[in-house]
Order: sequence, then structure tokens, then C-alpha cells
Amino acid sequence: MSPQDRKTTSELMLSALGIPINEQLPTIEEENEVELHSPEDVLRRLIALWAVVDKAFLRTKSETTNYIVTNELQTWLSNIELAFLLDNKSTKRDGIHFSWQLETLYFIAWCAGLLECPEVPNDESSVKSILALFPTGIEQPHRLRTAIRLRPKSEILDRADLLYRLHWAVRDAKGSGSGTLPGINGGVIQEWHRAVNWMIRYDGEDDWDQIGTDT
Repeated sequence: MSPQDRKTTSELMLSALGIPINEQLPTIEEENEVELHSPEDVLRRLIALWAVVDKAFLRTKSETTNYIVTNELQTWLSNIELAFLLDNKSTKRDGIHFSWQLETLYFIAWCAGLLECPEVPNDESSVKSILALFPTGIEQPHRLRTAIRLRPKSEILDRADLLYRLHWAVRDAKGSGSGTLPGINGGVIQEWHRAVNWMIRYDGEDDWDQIGTDT
């Protein structure tokens, strides 16, 4: 599918759902201009997100800090993630921020072919169906590595284009004073957009802490 066809398809889908569109938003990259992150990159990002999300929800009961340190996987996390994981006095605000990373974990798991997800989310996500793929104790993440089967680039770009336009609609609603789009969870959209932009290396950025979600 060409970038223009992808743009048109996204706009038709959003219009059918009653979601405002901005026809002036440009197309996203050509398929041959995009190099997805590798399965090994995706494995490492999933483990990093699993570690911080687990700590965000379980706090002192979480064992993922010990897992990352024992297996010397600190380089798999971004600087901000690692600081949170190693900080025994992280704030409530930190916990809220990293609990939202469950959404990026969920979407990257979709990119990895581990689960299905709706094109337009109207509720928060669950990763319960894939938790058994993650390591227990200090074992290596062999089950997760074996299970990863990246979706086709074209399918991921379809979602990248849709989320780009959907995120614009969310921000426009907030900026215009209406606040939200009925039936659309703006927080989920933001995190999915970030996740897909990491996956397609948007703007040439590989640092998880610096991934943009321009609209």
C-alpha cells in the first residue's frame, strides 16, 4: 500500500467512527524507507517494559529488579527506566507513569505477533494472556524469544498511520475544550503511538526515552 492509500484508508476508518480527521496531516514514510526493529530488539524492549511495569504495579513485592541485575540486563533498559527500577524511593508519580507503560508493552507484544489488539482502543489493555512467556526466577527469556514472530512491515505501518491520525484527533479534542473523544481512551492512544514509532524507528530515533509522537 502506498503512503497516500494508507492515509486514505485511515481517514475513511476514522470518519466512519465519527472521529475528526485532519486532511492536512502528511503521509507517513514509504515502506522501503522503514527498517523495523529486529526480533532481538523487540525481545529486549519487552523485557525492559515487563520489568518496569511489574515494579510499578507491585512496588516492593516486585522481583524484576533482582532479575535484571542478576542477569546483567541493565543495558536493555533506557536510562529513565533503569533509574526507576533501581530506585527504592520512587514517587507515586513515577509509579503512575510506568504503570501506563503496560500499554506500550501490550502494543509491542502485538507487533511481535504475541497477541491481537483492536485498531481503535476504547479501554485499557491487559497482558495476562502472555505473562507465561516471561521468565520466572533467574531463567533466560527463551520462551519469549521463541514466541516472537514480527508482523509484516505493511501491517505495522498501517497501525502507525492510523495512530498518528487518531492521536491528532485526541489532542485536537483536548485543545478545543471538549476534552475527550467519546469511546476513545486518549492515554492508550498516546502510548500505542509511542510504541509504534519506536517500532518503525520514527525520525531515526532509537533511544526509548526520546521517542516522539508528533501530530
